[in-house]
Amino acid sequence: MDVSITQVPIWLSVLFVVCFSTFPIFLIANAAKKALENESLEKGRELRKKIIIFYWSYLLLIGLLSLAGFFEKNTLPPRIILASTLPLFLFYLIYVQKTKWFKSAFKHIKLEQLIFIHIFRFVGVFFFLVYTYNALPKEFAFIGGAGDIITAILVVPVVIALKKKLKIAIKLAWIWNFVGILDIVSVLTTAIILTRAAIENNDPGVQQFGTFPFSWIPAFAPATIIFLHLLIFKKLRNLS
Repeated sequence: MDVSITQVPIWLSVLFVVCFSTFPIFLIANAAKKALENESLEKGRELRKKIIIFYWSYLLLIGLLSLAGFFEKNTLPPRIILASTLPLFLFYLIYVQKTKWFKSAFKHIKLEQLIFIHIFRFVGVFFFLVYTYNALPKEFAFIGGAGDIITAILVVPVVIALKKKLKIAIKLAWIWNFVGILDIVSVLTTAIILTRAAIENNDPGVQQFGTFPFSWIPAFAPATIIFLHLLIFKKLRNLS
């Protein structure tokens, strides 16, 4: 049986698997744990464990589907968006937001903690690394990679301003949040445009992001990032 594995060297795939299965997931899990600890230390630890198990299970499922070639073919809309991105986003909106633990964690989590989670967008460097092996279109690599890295870099001054309670801190947070969500929307839009062109011209397009392990990016990042930005907007409105 043929498996759908990315064309880049094995060391790059391994590095990506290690970084992507730990960095963003632990940031989210630790932030939730710290927020819920205001209610109960035990509840905070239990929530952290459940979040890690959920995301690892989700990534395992996406990985198996990717290896089977389920996401590799170029289609419009992209199959990986229909089968993973949208369901995960709806899961956040319809289920997660209505749970008791989420409401408690969101009540106690600080704005700077929510923003700091986005430091994981430094994984955008993998857009450039994959591109160096001619596995991604230049436009997609630079829009996705540069946008994520810039957003991650800007996390630092915004978080510092919020922690120091500078007068400009809230305005900076608003601006940063708009920049961050514009980045992820531009990545999704570019992916769809390039996929359309790839179908018409019989080119690979962004096909590598339907193979293992890079399928984890569209399966996890857009839904999670947009949801986090919406939560930040909600916090900002509450502080205004």
